[in-house]
Amino acid sequence: MKRDLIATYRLQFHAGFTFADAEALVPYLAGLGVSHLYASPITTAVPGSTHGYDVADPTRINPELGGAEGFERLAALLNAHGMGVILDIVPNHMAASSHNPFWIEMLEQGPDAPAARLFDVFWETGKLMLPVLGDPLKATLEAGALSLFLQESGRIVLCYADHAYPLRHESVEALRAAAGLHEGEALTDESRAALERVLAQADIAALLEDQHWRLAWWRAAAHDLNYRRFFNITDLVGTRVEDPEVFAFLHRLPLELVERGLVDGLRIDHVDGLADPAGYCARLRAAAGPGVPILVEKILEPGEALRAWPITGTTGYERLNDINGLFVEGEGYAMLERDLRTRNLLTGTPAARLADAKRQVLQSSLAAELEALTTLARDGLDRDMQEGDLTDGAIRQAVAALLVHCPVYRSYATWDRHAPEDEAIWDAIGEALVAAEDPLTAAAAAVLLDRLRNPRIDSDRRFRQRFQQLSGPAMAKGFEDTELYRHPVLLCVNEVGGSLLHPARDGGEMHDLQMVRAAAGARDLTPLATHDTKRGPDTRARLAALSAMPQAWLDLLEETREACTALAREEEGVLQPDLLDQVLILQTLVSVWPVSVARMGEYLTKALREAKRHTNWETPNEAYEAHAQAFSAAVIEGEDGASVRDALARLAARLEPAGRLVSLAQVILQHTLPGTPDLYQGTELRDFSLVDPDNRRPVDWDARTAALDGGGELDPADREKFGLTRRLLALRRATPALRGGLYRPLRLAPSPWGWFGFEREADGAKVRVVVATRVPEEAGEAALMRFLDPWPDGEWRTLDGTLLQAPGNEMTLPIQAPFLIASAPLR
Repeated sequence: MKRDLIATYRLQFHAGFTFADAEALVPYLAGLGVSHLYASPITTAVPGSTHGYDVADPTRINPELGGAEGFERLAALLNAHGMGVILDIVPNHMAASSHNPFWIEMLEQGPDAPAARLFDVFWETGKLMLPVLGDPLKATLEAGALSLFLQESGRIVLCYADHAYPLRHESVEALRAAAGLHEGEALTDESRAALERVLAQADIAALLEDQHWRLAWWRAAAHDLNYRRFFNITDLVGTRVEDPEVFAFLHRLPLELVERGLVDGLRIDHVDGLADPAGYCARLRAAAGPGVPILVEKILEPGEALRAWPITGTTGYERLNDINGLFVEGEGYAMLERDLRTRNLLTGTPAARLADAKRQVLQSSLAAELEALTTLARDGLDRDMQEGDLTDGAIRQAVAALLVHCPVYRSYATWDRHAPEDEAIWDAIGEALVAAEDPLTAAAAAVLLDRLRNPRIDSDRRFRQRFQQLSGPAMAKGFEDTELYRHPVLLCVNEVGGSLLHPARDGGEMHDLQMVRAAAGARDLTPLATHDTKRGPDTRARLAALSAMPQAWLDLLEETREACTALAREEEGVLQPDLLDQVLILQTLVSVWPVSVARMGEYLTKALREAKRHTNWETPNEAYEAHAQAFSAAVIEGEDGASVRDALARLAARLEPAGRLVSLAQVILQHTLPGTPDLYQGTELRDFSLVDPDNRRPVDWDARTAALDGGGELDPADREKFGLTRRLLALRRATPALRGGLYRPLRLAPSPWGWFGFEREADGAKVRVVVATRVPEEAGEAALMRFLDPWPDGEWRTLDGTLLQAPGNEMTLPIQAPFLIASAPLR
């Protein structure tokens, strides 16, 4: 790579924000001080895509974004300003869409189509199932919702709503023959009219019987599906990137862009979805070359180490949660949790709750995947089942139990080998099974665990592969998209890659993590927000500050209890929203206060459906949702919610000073700890976002561009965060110690400010960083910092260039800025 990886800046491309729009921002990004534009996927997606992960053609740059010419102009302009591109690529899936020519080719020609090898379809089970119908097939046919259409090109397709499905060659020729056309004969106006009459009178039900695919009711996808999809998203079909030819096809464009110098590095979406992530990373490294940064989207549980793959590292969810956890007061968190448990709003251990959530999604939205995996598991087990008195039902329960009790996203066994780390995961599953499951399920699971460890036949190996590809979606849907929405203890902890068992980090733990990373020369990403995080960095910072004053939150709940009860509605003996959802709503409101009714309404629809307690995406309970929305709206602006609103506003104001300092301290750590800071679009100013689509709202680029020149009318807090970010980026450019230096903890005396400090050193320079992790409400006029080791001699300067006068062992900082960043050349 020709450019140092100093800092990345993530931009989300779509038709409303194109390469031309990014070109206009290049001078701003250069002035801010980042080294790389970190681009969301740019290959051709389904028209109108707002994210680019629904890839329709991986061989072309999306014309909606500006096409190849637009991207080349952007890359050239970035290069002229000394910057490069980190490109997000999607090897795991493509769009199952009529806009995907390769998908259409497979539908038309079936399993023998050249394009069929691209897709992870289980043809051995029969025709390709397309669960797209709003009603069962019979009702759809009776309603006349299916029709044949002759396209301008002469192609005949079956149409349903905005979908168009190609017919196999034999069906097309039969229809043409009925219109008097010979094979290959061109259409005239007369023959076209004749063919259209035939199509209008055709027996569509009979025609469907002859295709390589079958249409089905969309609800059937949860129970009967014969292709691998991305999580439970039916219109994203898995690819077979483990096939060398498929790998070459899917990576032709990004590798060409790397070779041409238009792209410096690659970000790999959902690496855990692949059949063999380790093999994939090795193949990509060999193809891209040794100097190209390769960053994988991979969620690591606390204590879980990234496998020894030939890559630069992860996109950093674990680091986001480590930084967040440093500012969470563990005792405060425990106090908030005790309150919910005392009121019986939370029951069960975190492990049991997660197991229940994973089991729920496996029995609903992932039931088709579970059924297919059970079929694989059952193959070759006759003797074991006979000897153990095991039933088919027990095998199915055991497969689910293996997934439910998997403690991480996945293991990484290959077709013929596995590592000690995989054994440890399987051991943990076995221990949890014995403790939590009935003896029959545990006995059946023991048989399957043995097959994971010691596969005997090919179906055992396929079972192991598919198990590993499903354990990640089970964890993601069960934890991130279920439990995190039904466990409102402290919502800043409820983050992608977070842990409800490990909400806080102490200084010693954090130092240990960072020393290991520095010793390894970490260059991977350190984000405070991504397009997938549940909350913006300032939303989380305010909530982290709340953990240090838990009684204030409990007092608010007590003060507003009567008023909240009056705002809720009771229907058939159920309070709507119920008490737990009221906590979720109130804590969300205080975290982003002030907020509009519309923003909260959109968030609540998603949060309540993801929680799956009273409503869900498949069968929404619109009455419950409406009552929750009304409750939220009343608190935000209703006359009857005035007392609750006033209490929330007072608490938000009380949290603001501490939330501000937590926010700034997190920015400092993001830029100075080992790794590469990754800024999500717009978050160089304060960002009180909620989960997408809230965190993908348009960015006010004019305000940020004006701020670069010292102009504009920014809130002082925004200007403060912006200025700090810019100075930190300048320090990173000027100081190799922050881009790969040693890491040494600083010994600081205990203090109500919870000082956390360290030193980085490289190439004749040192940087010392100290931040407060707690903000005492009774702070006094200054913050006293005491070092337990002598401050080293030398000419030290602070971030703004001020000479630091010999501090000795003690330093007093203003309470408005209780942090220190000082650098010095070595003597």
